[in-house]
Amino acid sequence: MTSHNLRTVLNLVLPILQPVMGALAPVFGIGMTMQEMSARSETPITPSGYAFSIWGVIFALAIAWGIWQALPAGRESVAARRLGWPLAGAFACSNLWMLLSQLTGNGWHLVVVILVLLACVLTAFFIARTEPRQGWVDAWIIHPLTGLFAGWVSAATFVNIAGAAVLSGIIGNGGMAGSLAAILILLAAAGLALGVLWTARGAPWYAAAFAWALLGIIVANTVDRDLNLLVAVVAAALLVVVVALSWQRARMQCHRLPV
Repeated sequence: MTSHNLRTVLNLVLPILQPVMGALAPVFGIGMTMQEMSARSETPITPSGYAFSIWGVIFALAIAWGIWQALPAGRESVAARRLGWPLAGAFACSNLWMLLSQLTGNGWHLVVVILVLLACVLTAFFIARTEPRQGWVDAWIIHPLTGLFAGWVSAATFVNIAGAAVLSGIIGNGGMAGSLAAILILLAAAGLALGVLWTARGAPWYAAAFAWALLGIIVANTVDRDLNLLVAVVAAALLVVVVALSWQRARMQCHRLPV
């Protein structure tokens, strides 16, 4: 099999495998569910459970990408050649993370996997920002997929780090000390997101996914769990900053475009 064909096959098969891998515990009874894993390593910056529904949208877009890039028009496109390998790496890491999380639970091994995932998906995200326009495929598949995927994983990486740190005893998970440690990790996540938004000049899909994670943290600390006003206020402030920066950078980019 040639490298070209292998890339096409991986981008078709790995996205289809993602929802199957995520269903190992809840559907097939293998290991613990994602909800159980998350509950065992829950921190103040773990989003409310409903926020994880964004994976359904990401999975659907990934499958749509896989089908398009396998069709004759997509297979020979510049987008498939440039995005194929970074996305294949992201899909592979996503599947591996789901497998390990259900079989072994949270820990630093999952942090390693999600950091590689983050590197792959950010690479795809920035490539997508510069690749030649593909018409409707850009608007409805490539930019939503890479933006939502990168934005959500940017938040999830630091949530994963916080959970692993609690489980390993590096930071506590209660009281003011636990809240302050969680906020520091949240600020680091926001720093990454704001840097990406500044560099990418707006990126509304990325901003939407990261803002969705912040909203999930606000709900978790005001409605779903014991009230943690400090974390909720910080998350709300960051939500405003993320949305404002994305809007401002996108507006500046529009003004630069020729008329």
